[in-house]
Amino acid sequence: MSLPHILLGLLDEAPRTGYELERALREELDPIWSAGFSRIYPTLARMRRNGWVLLRVLGPRRGPRRLLYRVTAAGRRELQRWLSEETAPDRHNDALLAGLAFLDALPAGERRRAFASREASLAAEIDRLRALEPVEGARSLARRAAIERLEAVRRLIRGGPTPERRPGPRSGRRRASPRRAD
Repeated sequence: MSLPHILLGLLDEAPRTGYELERALREELDPIWSAGFSRIYPTLARMRRNGWVLLRVLGPRRGPRRLLYRVTAAGRRELQRWLSEETAPDRHNDALLAGLAFLDALPAGERRRAFASREASLAAEIDRLRALEPVEGARSLARRAAIERLEAVRRLIRGGPTPERRPGPRSGRRRASPRRAD
């Protein structure tokens, strides 16, 4: 998944300014995708060079101009091509799960606090996402999936074992492998 395709999807609905695109990302696609102005505007410039969007300058003769972007026919074809591709689950770097993977490095008391802290932050994020303005259609499905993913991790943290002992380091000795009979 890439930011250009996300922006094409938003622009396919209606022409928007960079500010409106950032707001739509924040309000409608919050748990799924995020990007700030520093990523949106360079991406829009590349999309213009690719012929996927057109730029129209709006605004008064004085004061700030507004840059309105709209998707082109080539941009719609690219969006449709991307949507038609078979999509494998994304293998992404997940700091939350990576941190969980190494909690055994903490002493037992600190480990329990770390699990509780992560569970509390997940609960807060779930509550925040549920409080967002409702979205319609497929966006609603995507937001529900993001919330359910967080809830699943939270359930595992709450119900998962928190071993009292940290596993010891591996010994430097290698196990003898069984000899093959020739």
